[in-house]
Amino acid sequence: MPPSAPPPGYPLTVPEPGSPTTGPISPTGVPSPSDDESRDSGLGLEWVWIRADLGATYIGLESINSSNLQIQNSASGGPAFGFAAGVRLLSFTVGIAARDLQLSEFNLWEVNGEVAIHMRKDRLDPYFGVRGGYAFVGTLSANAVDTPTGGSAGVSVHGYNAGLMFGGDYYFNHFVSLGIDLNPEALFLQRPKAALPADYSLLPASVQMAVMANPLYQASGSSVGFGFVGTAHLGFHF
Repeated sequence: MPPSAPPPGYPLTVPEPGSPTTGPISPTGVPSPSDDESRDSGLGLEWVWIRADLGATYIGLESINSSNLQIQNSASGGPAFGFAAGVRLLSFTVGIAARDLQLSEFNLWEVNGEVAIHMRKDRLDPYFGVRGGYAFVGTLSANAVDTPTGGSAGVSVHGYNAGLMFGGDYYFNHFVSLGIDLNPEALFLQRPKAALPADYSLLPASVQMAVMANPLYQASGSSVGFGFVGTAHLGFHF
């Protein structure tokens, strides 16, 4: 009897031992994806990300230059809290972040934009980028400024921050990751000339003279300082 025809999809030839192949032969005769094509460990493409941060910070407002900023104990550390969200296109991410740096004498808030380049390999995703934006002091303690009448009424501090970001994430699956972020930054802050106390006209003459002699009420102030923020973060990816 003549030999029967091979079933459909059956390879007509068998590669010689040692000959190059494009990949393992599947039952249908179609090569399976190579290792390079599956290097994302099945995580798939990511379009949107959300991140919650928790860590610590150190700020030194007089570490580079200071002129009449008039904030006491301007070098201090404390906890840091933050939240961020953005979009991702292959290896690039763009986002916006807000964080609260709770120092001993005041709270420094930052609202930043950030851009990063990622180098994901399997489930590890290291990255580096830049971050910067608007910074302002949200709350001044009673000891943060030295005023003749006490308190910090009429004193505000705001400016800009800019720095680098280094970090990495470990993806448990497509949707959840855990990582760290290190962010050295420069701070450019200024203090407008403080308004006179509301009851200035009712104060004793000696106190009025002390108020007018205080640098807070004579001129504005500024500071260029250095900060460092280190956080752990929980990420969600879609």
